[in-house]
Amino acid sequence: MNQSTQEADAAYYSQPLSPPSEFLLSCPKFRILVLGNPESTKQEIFSKVFGVDLEKKPLASAFTHGHDITQPLDLHSQNEHLEVLTSLNLGTGDQAAYDNICSFLESSSQTDVTHGIHCIWYCVSAQESRTVHPLEIQFFKTLSTLAPHIPVVLLFTKYDEFVAEVRLDWSKDAEERGLSKVAVSHILRDLATKKFERSIGERWDEALHLGEKRTSSWQEHNVRRVCVAGSEGVGDDDKEESFLELVGITLAGLRARCVKLAFAVAQRNSAFIDTQFCAELASTYFTVDTGHARKLPGIDIREMLPNFFAKCVQIFNMRDVSAVLADPSLPTRILKAAFQQTDQYLLLTEILQHSSTESSSLLVNNLSPHERAVLLVQGFTLLVLFLHKLADSQWPHRENFSMTLPPPTVTKQGVEKLLDEFGTSRERTSVLEMVEGSTVFTDCSIRQAIADLIAGTIELAEQEEKGEDMRESEFYSFVGASSGVSSGRYVYEGVVGASGHHPSHRGQRRSVVVVDDSDLQEISLSFVNDKSPDDVVLPCGLKILPLN
Repeated sequence: MNQSTQEADAAYYSQPLSPPSEFLLSCPKFRILVLGNPESTKQEIFSKVFGVDLEKKPLASAFTHGHDITQPLDLHSQNEHLEVLTSLNLGTGDQAAYDNICSFLESSSQTDVTHGIHCIWYCVSAQESRTVHPLEIQFFKTLSTLAPHIPVVLLFTKYDEFVAEVRLDWSKDAEERGLSKVAVSHILRDLATKKFERSIGERWDEALHLGEKRTSSWQEHNVRRVCVAGSEGVGDDDKEESFLELVGITLAGLRARCVKLAFAVAQRNSAFIDTQFCAELASTYFTVDTGHARKLPGIDIREMLPNFFAKCVQIFNMRDVSAVLADPSLPTRILKAAFQQTDQYLLLTEILQHSSTESSSLLVNNLSPHERAVLLVQGFTLLVLFLHKLADSQWPHRENFSMTLPPPTVTKQGVEKLLDEFGTSRERTSVLEMVEGSTVFTDCSIRQAIADLIAGTIELAEQEEKGEDMRESEFYSFVGASSGVSSGRYVYEGVVGASGHHPSHRGQRRSVVVVDDSDLQEISLSFVNDKSPDDVVLPCGLKILPLN
């Protein structure tokens, strides 16, 4: 990490009450270099990850011979915090393209964090039945010295079409044997994963000398890989999960704190990621001393809340053409809606209207440091939850490749509707109760515990509202956590709550994530094969007996 990056990261933590207008100045845009071709680089990648709609023809021309790598894609002002540079990949052995890419990366590595390339996506179609070109091998070797700090994602696109071929070869026979649709779905995923590894994944591993110990080798080479599905051949859940995986892998590879934040702002796929960054931001408004978490001294809560909300709005980066979220009265309205019909309502009203130094602030002046900290965390958590729910209503981005539909944007009507629902929701009640009952305020050694409490509380509150098990958190750890890559599948190691203060259901995780081929032998056999007397043998060799 160079000195300018360290200074940018240090500024983030040392100035919690800096003006919101300066919040993202250290790295205002996430700059990504995408290497592909018209076949491997599709509109959906940019739509699902960054919420930008691009027309097919101009996008295809960005991945052709002779394209100027220094000219970013025209995003038509759809995402002000993103800059995409493109070039033809090296699958055809184009020496001119190789020279241009290397020259560009060399010049980029000599700039500061604001103007450098933060990440590379190297796109290859899963339908391309080809060997790895020697120039590609040379390029990946060169990266270790040319751009050692730039993470690379080897991105296999059109995985849905690969799965469709596997299904065509196998599912007809499965149906004739009487397997249920659920059984077919489970086994097909296992089969497609294994076939991809044997026919494509292992070929790239061998060519790039990643070796058998893929996880450590990939981390050493700063290269990760993932398959993303399009609109055909896989279910909607698998399709969305593949893009979540791409977002998670990209985030995990970034090093500098300010670059991680830039990516979190640019991406419009996971509200959960933005929630975690907001939670970490919230922790900077606190100090930890002798095991107690307390709000920063000498600063009114009524100053902290709008400052924090304005920065969170920037982190979520929703399209807000009418500047609805810039309304200075909105954070107050959100909090009043959330605290209505609670014992804290009068206290909150006084905090929002009067300074704690005023003699008329009787209720505020009688609060203990512990009570102030609890109230502030409750307020922060509710503000983030509101934005999380608003973002969730728009993401993942709907497809609009013909550019005939208006892009989704925040509207006054939508905000008013959510405000009406917010005041009576189970989530806000859960938030108030979980924060008040947390042990963080009296047993805290690091500020990260505050961030874990806020992010974990929002996650669990949403799950209780929807009656769902944990899912997305199984993909994401807190920013900067270690990662594991295996068999084209990616997970973060568990996170929220890394400090030990995650408000969980008796500390137990409630779902299983497959991270390794060997784990495929332990998949949930939740399906019942009641149509065939024959045993079913999975591709991994496991035999399933029919349940009668």
